[in-house]
Amino acid sequence: MYVTKSLLFVLCYLTPLVLFNQDCSDHMLRGRSRSGVYMVTPDLRSSSFQVYCDMELDGGGWTLLQRRQDGRVSFNRTWVEYRAGFGVLDGGDFWLGNNKIHPLTRDRDMELRVELEDFQGVTGHAQYEYFRVASERLRYRLTVGGYSGTAGDALRFSKTYDHNNRAFTTPDRDNDRYPSGNCGAYYSSGWWFDACMAANLNGRYYTAGRYKGVRDGIFWGTWHNISSEYYPTNERQSFKSVRMMIRPKSFGSH
Repeated sequence: MYVTKSLLFVLCYLTPLVLFNQDCSDHMLRGRSRSGVYMVTPDLRSSSFQVYCDMELDGGGWTLLQRRQDGRVSFNRTWVEYRAGFGVLDGGDFWLGNNKIHPLTRDRDMELRVELEDFQGVTGHAQYEYFRVASERLRYRLTVGGYSGTAGDALRFSKTYDHNNRAFTTPDRDNDRYPSGNCGAYYSSGWWFDACMAANLNGRYYTAGRYKGVRDGIFWGTWHNISSEYYPTNERQSFKSVRMMIRPKSFGSH
């Protein structure tokens, strides 16, 4: 069958724009308002994969990167596991996967929202105007900034503890700035460690809510009563639930 150049252009270039749902915001804009699992294709270079979409919070359209809620899934994982992703996407604890987070943030200007709830029922959120994760070749380096919210800016805590522009580290792959060891091995998780951290949302889930010893639990260093944990002998608190989610900055203009 003979295909004209104009028709070929339509087939190759215009059709994907119609069919592509790059992230959850596209599903939302096309009338899908129920939270749940959806298929997305970030761009022509990427494979399609499933994500969990929150279509209710603050106008909806959020693509979840992570969920912690019951501790049934261990986050003490290898580089390969964090690359691919793990856990239960629909209803459980999970990490979406760095090889999926990267293309989701590669071509669109994305904002990040972190939702936290402690075991006393106190809730808070941190929102960042820009969020990007680089490729594996660049060790999934984090770009984040432009904080607003109620939980405090733990990702840009200080010059000494700044997670912006930090590579991803896992217990078996040391990319942090701590000269005497591996932060991922010490805190039993994968994260954008500095030397080592003011935040670690992939820390161990403590079902009792409180623990002692190494601060390896889910941690947000600007939480309202965090100063009570100053001494190593004090009880430390963890979080009951945490979610990380992204959507395009332009979504709010629709």
